[in-house]
Order: sequence, then structure tokens, then C-alpha cells
Amino acid sequence: MVFHAVIAADVQGRIRHWDEGAERLFGHRSGEALGRSLDLVVPEHLREAHWAGFHRAMAHPEVKDLAADLPVLCADGEVRTYAGRLLVISDGLGTALGATAVYASEGSTGVAPFG
Repeated sequence: MVFHAVIAADVQGRIRHWDEGAERLFGHRSGEALGRSLDLVVPEHLREAHWAGFHRAMAHPEVKDLAADLPVLCADGEVRTYAGRLLVISDGLGTALGATAVYASEGSTGVAPFG
């Protein structure tokens, strides 16, 4: 059975939403994740690229289809790849408010931007 994980971060990259699916998929409880940096789930070797893209997206939010197989650092220290979709959240005036990511527990997008 496929289930989904939904996480959201503010413009500083602090986790503001962490649902039950994220607990199941990534292994961190909500109380451990909320308020923490997205570094909690971004593999160390991808952090520089992640933050460059995150800050670029916050400075110039656009609606894009950014579905890909994304590596995630899980609570047990393992990096696992999940089909995910990244969305920049902005208000009606185009000001970035943060970002949301939705992951599926099974399947693949066929897009592997990190190899």
C-alpha cells in the first residue's frame, strides 16, 4: 500500500509541518522534526546544492513541476530515494512563504537528478 509523506518549511528552511506519513517514511517523530532545519533530511553531500536551489527558489518563486526521485536522509542514518514533488508556496503577490515536499512510499518518477 502506497502512503505519502508531506513536509513543509518556511523561507529560512525550518520545518513547520511534518505529518504521520513523514514519521513512517523517514523515521523522525514530528516533535523531533518541527522547528529543525531541512538538513535533518537532506543528505550531507547534497546540502550545498540543496541550499543554493532553496534560496534561489525563495528569492524567485515560480510554479514548476519538480517531480523527481529524491534522496532523503532517514533517522537511522540511511539515505533512501523516494518519488517526490517539490513546491514553492507563495502568496497572491508572488512573495515566497516557504516550500512543501510530498513523497510517495513506493514507485519512481523516472527522473534521477542526483544520479
